[in-house]
Amino acid sequence: MHWALGDAGAAIRAGQQLHQDQFATAERKARLHTDMARAWWQWGKPEQTAQSLLNAFRVTPEVRDRPSMRAIVRELQRKHPHVSGVRELSRAVLAE
Repeated sequence: MHWALGDAGAAIRAGQQLHQDQFATAERKARLHTDMARAWWQWGKPEQTAQSLLNAFRVTPEVRDRPSMRAIVRELQRKHPHVSGVRELSRAVLAE
């Protein structure tokens, strides 16, 4: 929620207090990671963004079906191709 309000720092602080095992479903676990990815992206942290999206993808590959996540991956690929995890993420999410 904080990232949606434009407060990436608050979103990251709140999200770092959570762990995916606190959530019962794969969808909720992945949502934790995608929300963190959005916050990291908003804060200008591409490596953390890529890692969060990889974590989400590992929970459920359905992450690749979300247009907002695909858009972030495309931007990571375009602007930060050498950041750790971006190549793997691009192959996992953008591979058709």
